[in-house]
Amino acid sequence: MNLEFSKTFFNSANESNPEGELALSVLVSNIIEIATAHANSLGIGNPSMSHLGAGWVLSRIAIEMESYPPCNTDYSITTWIEGWNRHFSTRNFCIEGNEGKIYGYARTVWMVLNTETHENFGTSHLNLPPEMISTRECPIPPQGKHTVIMPYDTPDEAITARVLKANAPETDYTFKYNDIDFYRHVNTVRYFTILLNQYSLDDFDRNFVKRIELSFLHEGSFGDTVTILRHNHTPLSSSVSLQSHNTGLPILFSSISLFPR
Repeated sequence: MNLEFSKTFFNSANESNPEGELALSVLVSNIIEIATAHANSLGIGNPSMSHLGAGWVLSRIAIEMESYPPCNTDYSITTWIEGWNRHFSTRNFCIEGNEGKIYGYARTVWMVLNTETHENFGTSHLNLPPEMISTRECPIPPQGKHTVIMPYDTPDEAITARVLKANAPETDYTFKYNDIDFYRHVNTVRYFTILLNQYSLDDFDRNFVKRIELSFLHEGSFGDTVTILRHNHTPLSSSVSLQSHNTGLPILFSSISLFPR
């Protein structure tokens, strides 16, 4: 039984951002890929649950980076299971370059989705012996709590210590065909793309994403329109919420911290 699972990738120009480093959306895609491969190798992956009409989906993710792999270089991602309960499983990642250089780490929380009802299927049907859990520690903090963000025209008296008010221009986005994945909800990587597109090229020429957290609160589906509400705590730190026009509920909360290059 392999408690850790590693894979080496090559960061091509096609997978690099304009600053000549690994694009964050590609990193997220590879994180999901290696998590899937490790679960499959342990016999607890989606192929083992297809007859149940269930499969793993991300519930939360936090990525914290010191830097990103440059274009035309190799890098590896290593993953291990931190723990689980009857509702969720936690899995961590290390992103590493040549000669032991650590680029950063990621923490994730996963749930098993009932693909018919789109509810939490739970993990009780899986064979999850304690020996699958690694004792390796992840040095970055866990994901923080999500916060409610209200539109910028919300009266000040409605804002409390646990509620933020948008202080950046609001934009709307409608989910289209290429945003939707196998489960017929919005793909995780597409959320990252939508969030990063709220920044300018100059923002990323001067800064990089030091830490980003996403909490998936409700599903986004084809044709849904969301309002992107953003509260800038500082020029380099923001909280973002995607609020559904259909339900009025937030479907995602994110916190993003930039760091000067």
